[in-house]
Amino acid sequence: MRRGTLELVRCPRCRGGSLVPEADVPEPQLVFGPVRCLGCTARFPVGEGLIDFVGERAPPHGWQRGLESTWVARGYERYIRPGLELALTRGGFDRDSEYLVYRSLLGRPRGTVLDLGCGTGLFTRRLARDLGGAPVVGLDVSRPMIEEALAQAREASVSIDFLRAEAPDLPFQAASLAAVLQAGSVHFFRDLDALLSEVARVLQPGGRYVASALTALGLFGPLASAAALFPRPERVLREACDRAGLIRFERVRVPPLVIFSAERP
Repeated sequence: MRRGTLELVRCPRCRGGSLVPEADVPEPQLVFGPVRCLGCTARFPVGEGLIDFVGERAPPHGWQRGLESTWVARGYERYIRPGLELALTRGGFDRDSEYLVYRSLLGRPRGTVLDLGCGTGLFTRRLARDLGGAPVVGLDVSRPMIEEALAQAREASVSIDFLRAEAPDLPFQAASLAAVLQAGSVHFFRDLDALLSEVARVLQPGGRYVASALTALGLFGPLASAAALFPRPERVLREACDRAGLIRFERVRVPPLVIFSAERP
């Protein structure tokens, strides 16, 4: 992890303290830890540049349980995601088209960009290549997915910082990020207001939030609760952005998804 990125991070335990390497590390990259909080003295491990704020946790429910599988992480980009694209949009919207919409809505961020729920880093890597040197950070709660993202970024020779953390609480200082991308994970969050409140907190003035969410599950709607999925209509997403203080709501409909952006004033 770049030292500049570490300066943007806050302790998730006391939600305020800055983090510093426990040992004196003169290099610009922090590869191994731990790091400690200057406020509450909590310690968090660092391995191969990845800070882990989660540790061991209870198994998640529904669809998210599958994301904790190493085999799912390894096959996600090649097999699982293409299958989901085909099933959801009937082949009418592939990952390249999806990324181009995200990239257009993000504009030209002037600072650090967070890929929230980055998974294996599919879009994180593309952002790191396309943003002309702007720092990019990937965050996910699944250990297998974030470890696969780290390996894929290393193989692609792109510079990305990764954090393992559990949203909606975001381990960043207030007004520290130029943009937040959240591709395809808004519908995993039961408490939408808590999520968007945190996004608004960490965005700089003028910072943009770009996300995609399921608006419906069609015939599979009755299974949503069992799968721990929470699809929401566009109106609900727009109103939640308003409550969080995010303005200039824009959207692109790709049923059953909606891709939208909003901005911190």
